[in-house]
Amino acid sequence: MRRILLALSLVLLTALAAVTPAAAKGPIYVAGATVQTPDGQPWATGKPVTLVVSARRVQSDAQFPTSGLAVIMQTDSERTKCIDVPLKLVSTSDDSALYAGVFYPFRAAIYDGKVQLGDNAQETFDITFDVSKIAVAAPVSPIATSRLPVAPAAQQPADTLSSALGAAPFAALILAFWSAVAVLILRRQPRTRMA
Repeated sequence: MRRILLALSLVLLTALAAVTPAAAKGPIYVAGATVQTPDGQPWATGKPVTLVVSARRVQSDAQFPTSGLAVIMQTDSERTKCIDVPLKLVSTSDDSALYAGVFYPFRAAIYDGKVQLGDNAQETFDITFDVSKIAVAAPVSPIATSRLPVAPAAQQPADTLSSALGAAPFAALILAFWSAVAVLILRRQPRTRMA
C-alpha cells in the first residue's frame, strides 16, 4: 500500500512540476535577442553593437514597459565582467515589442545574460546572442539607434588561463595527480611473501 501511495505522489509531483512553469509565465516574456551594428556593416573590434530584444505579451491587456535592462554575464560560456545594457522600447505591434540598447562587446563571441523588462526584478529572462552573427535585416533603423541608451565601454577582462591554454593541460595535470596517488596506494599495500 505504501508503494502505491509513493508512486501516486511521485506522479502527482511530476505533473505539478510540468504545469508550474506555464503558470509562472507572466503577462510579458522575452522571445529572443539579436545584435546588429549601427551602420549595417560587419562587426569589428572596438565598434558598438545594438542589442535588440523581442518581447511578446500573453495577456492582451498587459502594457509593455518603456524600458528594460540586459545584464551580460558570460562570454563563450565563461563568466566575465558584467555589462549592464539599458534598453529602451523602440516599437510595438499587436502582441509584440522590440527593445534596444547599445554596448561595446569585448570580442566576437557568444554572450549570455539576463533581461529584465520594467521594474519587475522578480521576473528575468535568459538571453543568448552571437556577436559574430550580425542581423542582416536590421530590426531597428539606424536613425532610431542614435537615440538609444548606450552602455559605457567596458575594458576586456584579461584572458583566463583556461581560455589561453585550453583544457588539455589541466586534464593532463589531473590525470598525473591521480596516477601518482594510485601508485602511492599500491606501494603501501602489504605484500604477501611466498614460502
